[in-house]
This record gives sequence, structure tokens and C-alpha cells, in this order.
Amino acid sequence: MTKFVKIAALAAAVLATTPALAAPVGVTGAAPTATAKIVRPLTLTSTGSLNFGTIVLNGVSANRTVSLSSGNVLTCGGTTELQCSGATSVPTYNVRGTNNQVVNIIKTASLLTNANDSTTISMTPLGAASVTLTNAGAPGTDFPIGGSFVIGTTTTDGLYSGTVNVTVDYP
Repeated sequence: MTKFVKIAALAAAVLATTPALAAPVGVTGAAPTATAKIVRPLTLTSTGSLNFGTIVLNGVSANRTVSLSSGNVLTCGGTTELQCSGATSVPTYNVRGTNNQVVNIIKTASLLTNANDSTTISMTPLGAASVTLTNAGAPGTDFPIGGSFVIGTTTTDGLYSGTVNVTVDYP
């Protein structure tokens, strides 16, 4: 009988240390929702070039800014120290992705290098900060980019050239 009492005591001890099984409990209120935003990859192409025309230096006495808006409107330093002439143009970019999505336009400054003496000027791209895609595939959504740079008292004459740095991304 003592064996039976010992076995019963051992079984009672094991059962006492085992947690009771709880009944399942559901969420009170509305159940959480799950979402996933799936978008097409972006593609970016460009046509045309950023051309400021010809700028004549007439004794520049201070820094002067030359700007070509994304609408192809040239502002030539605001004084008679610079004279701008000739045809201007702005490049057009085309972005494709998911219809009705906003796309950020990231523009970073670049250096334009003088072909005569390798001096540089910094050119800042100008244009919209974002576009909303109106067509997922062809033809995509177009946007133009202008630019500006500063001509200083030490700027040398020559043909300056470089790249227009533009990328796009979903926010």
C-alpha cells in the first residue's frame, strides 16, 4: 500500500506543476488589418540637353547667377555684366512605374568642366520635386529639368560641360 500512496503522491505532484489549459480567447473589438503596397519598378529615360546658350562676360564685378528654368526661361545675372544670347533648351525626362503613384525627383549638383583649362563651375538642377504617374506603361509621365550656376570674377571663358544628375524614387 505504501507503494500505491507514493505513486499517487508523485502523480499529484506532477499534476500540480502542469499548467491548466486555457480556453482560446478572441480579439476584443475589430481585428487588425494587413496591407501590402506592391508597385512596379521605376524606369527613367531622358531626351534633349540642358543648353544655356552663349554668355558674354562684360567685366564681372561680383558673383552673378545664370538660371534656366524647367520651363526654358533664361535669367542672365540681372546686370549688364552678363549678356546671354542664342538658343536654350531643357531636357525632358520620362518616368514609368505604377499608375497614380507619387514619384520623388532627386536632383543633385554636378560640375561643369571648362574644355580650355579644366576649371569647373557647380551647376544645380532646377525643377519639380515630385510627379504623379498618370500612365503606368508607355508613354509614362514627362517632366523637364532646368539648371543654374554662378559666374564669378575668376570664371574663365570656354565651353563648360557635364552631366545633369537626376534620379527618381517612390516616397
